[in-house]
Amino acid sequence: MSCFFRLFASPGKMDGNPLSEIEEIVKTTTEQHESNSRVDGGGGVENVSTNGHGRSHDNNDESHSAVSDKAAALKKRQCVFAELMSTEEAYVQDLHEIVNGYMTEINNTNSDIPMPEDLKGGKMKLVFNNIKDIYEWHRDFFLRALRNCQKSPADLGPLIKRSATKFALYYTYCSNKPLSEYIVSAHYQYFDCIRQKLGHRLDLSNLIIKPVQRITKYELLIKEIIKATEGAGLYKEVPMLQEAYQQMKVVVKTVNDMMVVLRSLQDFDGEITAQGSLLMQGPMNCVVDAAQKHRELQVFLFQQIIIFADIEKTKNQYASPIFKYRSHIQLNHMQMKELGDCRFQIRSTDPKIPEMTIICQAASQENYAGWRDMLNKILQQQNDLIFMLSNPLSTKNK
Repeated sequence: MSCFFRLFASPGKMDGNPLSEIEEIVKTTTEQHESNSRVDGGGGVENVSTNGHGRSHDNNDESHSAVSDKAAALKKRQCVFAELMSTEEAYVQDLHEIVNGYMTEINNTNSDIPMPEDLKGGKMKLVFNNIKDIYEWHRDFFLRALRNCQKSPADLGPLIKRSATKFALYYTYCSNKPLSEYIVSAHYQYFDCIRQKLGHRLDLSNLIIKPVQRITKYELLIKEIIKATEGAGLYKEVPMLQEAYQQMKVVVKTVNDMMVVLRSLQDFDGEITAQGSLLMQGPMNCVVDAAQKHRELQVFLFQQIIIFADIEKTKNQYASPIFKYRSHIQLNHMQMKELGDCRFQIRSTDPKIPEMTIICQAASQENYAGWRDMLNKILQQQNDLIFMLSNPLSTKNK
């Protein structure tokens, strides 16, 4: 079976030949430097001094140095863009091997590789999740848009900003990552038979980690582009790039937080990925029952639910702690009351479960303000939604 063809961008030459612009700057400044450095006769520094050109020579050196630094920064920026482009093409090819390789073979009813019974009945969907959606977006839009950014680097910041909703695809994919890793590991022989049939070099476990690796790469490359853009003196482009960088930081943090929760939170019977994005998390001193003393619990605030868990420290100081589920409150059945001294009380109003009241105390005023403001924001959104549903005509008239 023929191998899939992989495209790599050449980092030394790009559309519009931007490197020639750099070479022209360097050539011009070099000629100016040589012209300004010439001294009649063989007197060297002495002749320059006696002719009154010493100060002019110093100024020219400074000017040459500044232009050379900008040229170097511009060249660096183009190199980073080339890396962004080539790695994006390689990434799309990796996704291609998953979607049009593994997934096609697995869905082939005439495949000569029998699927294990344990993987039938929908479990295979847990392995790949929404990776096909990610692949098609990168292949059909983002890759092409990045090619245009090579010709017009100033468009990168706006591109990242426009792509915010699509990067949310990674939240869904990465939230399922621990489970997909487990399934692939448990059925290694089956997936490796497919790998050999396809003639792939990487096994499936190394391919399905690619989206997680890629989403973190964007943040690092954009940071390098910002640094080079500032060095090249293209300050008008910096604010939008800074926005893009901050946006990618949020994406990476959200992905990382969700993966940490999935790996560390135990004994929660619900579907954690159905609770929306993780908004906040952290330890707080809590009183779950009025008869109990304060105890430190890990609190996870999602869009739909707030979860409280016991913190179990591991013997290995470098290992992440384990969180044992203790209780939760649905946010659409929650009331909050501020108590002072960095404390607030939340109470479940769900008529289907026994009454539950939890008092939480934050470690600092800043931490308390963060939790208070986020919870108030959620409650206000719920009240607004209830009002809209109860008064559709009033809302429409507005």
